[in-house]
Amino acid sequence: MQTDQQIRKRLRDEFNDIETKHMWNITFRFVESESSKIKKTSDEAKKPQNKGFNRYQDVSPYDDTRIILKRGNVSYINANLVQICNCERQYILTQGPLENTTSHFWVMVWEQNTKAIVMLNKVIEKKKLKCHQYWPKKRKDNDKFIWNDVSLSVEFISKINHGFYAQSVLKLNDLHSGESREIYHFHYTDWPDFGVPKTPTPFLRFLRDVRRSGALDPSHGPSIIHCSAGIGRSGTFCLIDICLIKMNTPEGLNYVHIRTLLAEMRKCRVGLVQTSEQLRFVYQSVIEALDTDWEADNEDDLPNLDGTLLNNASGSDCGSSDSELSNEAPPLPPPRMESLRPQDEDDSVDEESSVSESDSDENESTPPPLPPPRDLDLTNFDEHKDTPNTKEERNKNKVEGEAEKTKFLADKIKTIKRKQKEQEEWEQIKRSWFYPLRNIGIGVLALSGGVMIVAYLMNYRK
Repeated sequence: MQTDQQIRKRLRDEFNDIETKHMWNITFRFVESESSKIKKTSDEAKKPQNKGFNRYQDVSPYDDTRIILKRGNVSYINANLVQICNCERQYILTQGPLENTTSHFWVMVWEQNTKAIVMLNKVIEKKKLKCHQYWPKKRKDNDKFIWNDVSLSVEFISKINHGFYAQSVLKLNDLHSGESREIYHFHYTDWPDFGVPKTPTPFLRFLRDVRRSGALDPSHGPSIIHCSAGIGRSGTFCLIDICLIKMNTPEGLNYVHIRTLLAEMRKCRVGLVQTSEQLRFVYQSVIEALDTDWEADNEDDLPNLDGTLLNNASGSDCGSSDSELSNEAPPLPPPRMESLRPQDEDDSVDEESSVSESDSDENESTPPPLPPPRDLDLTNFDEHKDTPNTKEERNKNKVEGEAEKTKFLADKIKTIKRKQKEQEEWEQIKRSWFYPLRNIGIGVLALSGGVMIVAYLMNYRK
């Protein structure tokens, strides 16, 4: 049996091997290949009456794991139950609610006995509406969301701003029975679409606080995790949490094959973890969690965060990020394997405008930036760290690459010219034979016609 130290080393070695060989794309394609073997239907999502409830037409919930609503006139919602064998954890992964699915979302919260909602996106990102404002952000007059069609209402109770995330307490009321429940709303605001947080440390602090709330415990219903599509950032969150659960056993550390576990999770909802960068972040987060006391009860024993990040929390409202862009633009997303296009781009722009106008927090400051990356004590961890040798090798490789590219283009041009010349020569040969044969053919036809006419006339006279 392997010791804890051996398991940590095995995971680091696996990470370093992929990192030094620049094989993250290949590793991610392995997961894609394994996922392609999953043959499941999504017929309910494709029904005409349900298409308008999907934020993206190519992200559809599997029929066998989808959540079925009982209250109201609509039973469909774009959400799946995600659970792994031998792991006491259940999640509901769903898309960011649309305006016309907000009541369906809260019905799901009520019927599934959910204690916490984990939101990993901003309402507006890169000037695009990623999620409807489905919860009240502040205590105001008449600031209670009411849905008479499903007999539910939601009101704001309290909020604590931690700088890079906000924790709110909401009250969900059943208008029929008068029963009420407190719902935790954890909103992580520094995770760019298609990207990852700059360092695992704040994310692990966020995960630690979500766990400490008890909302993920089996005594409650499954927590609801969502981003915009409910597959990229949401899948990354769940994969990290599940890895840490399965690795930390009462008997000690247990090695978990992260890629195989992700392929298993994708049997519950399509496309979980969308990019190789997000898969790399999973490895980084798990390694840092194993190397630090990230779940310490004493705040002083936790891994350090940048002081300004926490100090700014008292002077800013994290909710303002819901309707504003961050100061630093996130990196451009890589091409999707399948394009996730909103159903109606124009409608999104109109809804974005209405949300911005109604947002009273638009003049407040945006959340402060994340701290610089921590040292994970991994060799070759920082892929941007250059030594004189690596720079020289890169320059040499760049020159050789340009030379090879130039040679390839020259050969290609030469081949094109040769084929063009051969084609011209063949056309010339065809022309040299065609015109004489055409003239001979016309002459033969004319002579034959004349002979036939003379023969006819002679026969006629007789």
